[in-house]
Amino acid sequence: MNFKAKTSLTLSAAALLFLCACGDDSSKSSAPDDTDITPTDSTTNNNTPGDNKTEVPSDSSATPADSSATPADSAATPADSNTTVDPSTLPAEGPITLPTGKGLLLDDFEDGDGESLTGNYWYTYSDADNSGASTIVPEPKKDFLPAAVNNGSNYAMKIVYTLDKGDYEYDPYVGWGVQIDEDDENAKYGGITYWYKGGAHEVHIEISDVKNYDQYLAKVKKATTWTQVTIRFKDLVQGWSQGKDAVPFNPAHITAVSFQAKGSGSTITTDSLYIDNIYLQDTSEVEKDKEDMSINDPVIPEISFTEAEITVTNPLQAKAMKYLNKGINFTNWLEDAKGKFKKFVFDEEDIKLMAESGIKSLRLPIDLDLYATNRDAFVKDSKDSVVLKFDDDTLFMVLDSFVEWTGKYGMSLVIDYHEYDNGYNATTAVNDKYIKMMAETWKHVAAHYAENTREDIFFELLNEPDMKYGAVKAETWTVAAQAMIDSIRSVDKTHTILFGDAEWYSIKLLTQRTPFTDNNIVYVIHNYEPFVFTHQGGSWTDYATIKNIPFPYDPAKWSKVSGDFGVVKGSPTSVKNAVRNYYKNGSKEAIMKQMLKAKKWAAENNVPVIINEFGALNLTSTAESRLNYLTAVREICDTLQIPWTHWGYTGGFSLFEGDLKGTKLIDGVAEAPKLGE
Repeated sequence: MNFKAKTSLTLSAAALLFLCACGDDSSKSSAPDDTDITPTDSTTNNNTPGDNKTEVPSDSSATPADSSATPADSAATPADSNTTVDPSTLPAEGPITLPTGKGLLLDDFEDGDGESLTGNYWYTYSDADNSGASTIVPEPKKDFLPAAVNNGSNYAMKIVYTLDKGDYEYDPYVGWGVQIDEDDENAKYGGITYWYKGGAHEVHIEISDVKNYDQYLAKVKKATTWTQVTIRFKDLVQGWSQGKDAVPFNPAHITAVSFQAKGSGSTITTDSLYIDNIYLQDTSEVEKDKEDMSINDPVIPEISFTEAEITVTNPLQAKAMKYLNKGINFTNWLEDAKGKFKKFVFDEEDIKLMAESGIKSLRLPIDLDLYATNRDAFVKDSKDSVVLKFDDDTLFMVLDSFVEWTGKYGMSLVIDYHEYDNGYNATTAVNDKYIKMMAETWKHVAAHYAENTREDIFFELLNEPDMKYGAVKAETWTVAAQAMIDSIRSVDKTHTILFGDAEWYSIKLLTQRTPFTDNNIVYVIHNYEPFVFTHQGGSWTDYATIKNIPFPYDPAKWSKVSGDFGVVKGSPTSVKNAVRNYYKNGSKEAIMKQMLKAKKWAAENNVPVIINEFGALNLTSTAESRLNYLTAVREICDTLQIPWTHWGYTGGFSLFEGDLKGTKLIDGVAEAPKLGE
């Protein structure tokens, strides 16, 4: 295959790479963040799943390489090509099949050049022009002949790549693709199928309607043998443009088919990928959804408890109800991995709006250790010769402003140590110096407020320890938590501390715990159940394709076809089961059953418990269902006397209208949580 840049090619949108923003709404999820396509049953052998986690911010401004070069005229055979190899001498694999039918064979690579069967040239690109160090062979604008194979055909595309972020800001990537002439005739296509062997990757079906580079995609797992994947266009998702920001997929506007391989963080990965027999399916050839569920009456859990089982007489309970009820979180600002303060995204105007709307408490997620100017040097210092230093001018300008504004408008303030960079993880959790850094950071903040007489300033130790993977065990997290408690108490014995357990503030782990000996701690849970409802459409979860799940479950709104709710062939079994079993879990009582466990534990130990994260994405659920959910959680909290704080001011989990800064409460929200009372 003579692999070249297309003549007069303006590189397609995929070259700008960004497909998977966690964004606002990387709200604490206990679900994995990949939705991988499961290869079809026409595999030649079993494939081996690979991990292809990616977190790419949607605001990146990376620029693709210049792809305006014309095809090279050189007829030289690159040294790494093996077109001179007789395919019959290679070990036999497969055989794979060549699709035939009403669709379009985009390329089978048997003609030995870099031009697709539709007359457009294949191109490659990488993160190299954005300070990355990734490499791809064929190199951009270079000739490259196809690889010989013995899989039922003679030749296939072969990509060899190394993923190395170098100085690039985000996760590394390489990509390749071919343009397709936009034509109304393309409307007849409903899916894509191809054979592959090698690394995990994404396939993108690019359309001209997408202007922000967030093309429709599917993620495909690693396969160690030749495997066929078939993807219906209806099962594709955009990376971050969900809900009102989504662009409808119109196959008539297809402009390219492209692929990407992505890395994770600073890990350097080398891999290869063969692709063969790429075919766009006619709609008549696309597999239809089938009935695979039954419509059941709802199963409502029985809830029973006595007043004594939920009564907490500790004075901290009254304090929590007074100051930590009817709260809200700012999201995707100071907690972000790039969230060190640059300007006030939210300010006094937002606090005033919240207070006037009935919000009583602000939880301020902020990655405190970003303001430790020599954090890494401190952690690496084995001789304890480095003193931790801070950018106090910035840190306390931010915190003091919110102390002032919340005080002015009668709201409490929770300073929430909240890391999107996952700095505290399974590795650093057993690093004494990292734990000391966290403890010293809290000591520094606590000392600043030790003399502040406001009793409604709270210190939340660390949001969802190891929030990305949940791999840190409760006993390990306890060591770090105790170190931070001790550090705070060495300078401030007055202000109340908030503690949540490992595994995303797990209710289960909390109820297995003995409370700390410090008697000024409020315990915290997070609960996003039923997850299939609250996170439907979330691009960073396994529920990216899920849609139309109502709350509560209603047989009149249900279907026998799971595809009606966005279940696709590649949906993980856990997602399919969550949809099929929703009749058991989609109720107020099912949520209450979980939260009651935490409340009973709190009563048994005479300590307060609060919930300071819950909420439902507004991407593919209805406003009616979200209001039903908010009402249910509020009623549960009222009944169990659990103070609540909602995840989300604006954005995907919003209570307020507005793209960033709020303008007013969403219609019906004030009544659902009874903010006026």
